Amino acid sequence: MAGYEEILDHVLKNKGQVFFVDGPGGTGKTYLYKTLIAKVQSMDLIVVAIATSDYLLRIGNGTEEAFEGDHVWLPDDILIHNPPEDDSIDILIDQVFPNLVANCTSTSYMRECAILSTMNEHVDAVNALMIDRFPGKQKIFYSFDSVDDDSPRLVVRGFQNNSIDAEIVNGQHAGKRVFIPRIPMSPSEDLTLPFKFKRKQFPIRLSFAMTINKAQGQTIPNVGIYLPKPVFSHIQLYVALSRGVSRESTWVLAKRNMNIDPAGKSTKNIVYTDVLKL
Repeated sequence: MAGYEEILDHVLKNKGQVFFVDGPGGTGKTYLYKTLIAKVQSMDLIVVAIATSDYLLRIGNGTEEAFEGDHVWLPDDILIHNPPEDDSIDILIDQVFPNLVANCTSTSYMRECAILSTMNEHVDAVNALMIDRFPGKQKIFYSFDSVDDDSPRLVVRGFQNNSIDAEIVNGQHAGKRVFIPRIPMSPSEDLTLPFKFKRKQFPIRLSFAMTINKAQGQTIPNVGIYLPKPVFSHIQLYVALSRGVSRESTWVLAKRNMNIDPAGKSTKNIVYTDVLKL
């Protein structure tokens, strides 16, 4: 509310000013923007809403120059430069999670880092590698978890037989201690089976890495984007690239398209990604 009133006051008094609105995902930044835009437009004033980058806007709108069908260039300064035949993600992990062993129990460190990818199988692979990097037998206690698409990220502090002790590390409830119970889960009712499966489990998932879709609405100060396969749309690429706070803290590891340039001579360190037209 204070931000809304301050910005609107500058509009009404015709005072030029640049405002930077910062806050974790789910705290209402987009709602604030939309409310301000609606208010200013209702006053018969002109509002021009743009992305913070001359490149993100073109990606989001699907107007970035494409070649060979549905391929676009990724900026060289955000790319992880690896040999064409090397799909290793270790270098991406090191870039996004520097000094992991020394910081693995730090809540502030963990909430500012994440790796995004297109599919669950890629996310699971990254999460498995992350767990292997944790020291000691109790390494699983310091894993990141997310309950569902609308829930916050959590740091696990302890496991009980029927509940998990966790701390919320982002959003408006950051710092709050919560207990997640085991819940009964069953498959869809429309399965044509003579019996019904039912089991109790914890509704959580590791999120050192997460899907791009799950990350929508979040702000991640140090973000990696892992693209072993093409993204599904311009919008998905836009969502991934816009999760970070700056180009200096956004890193992309994408598989090179060797069909376009088998020798890798013209692309060198440039990486391609497919983008489906909307």
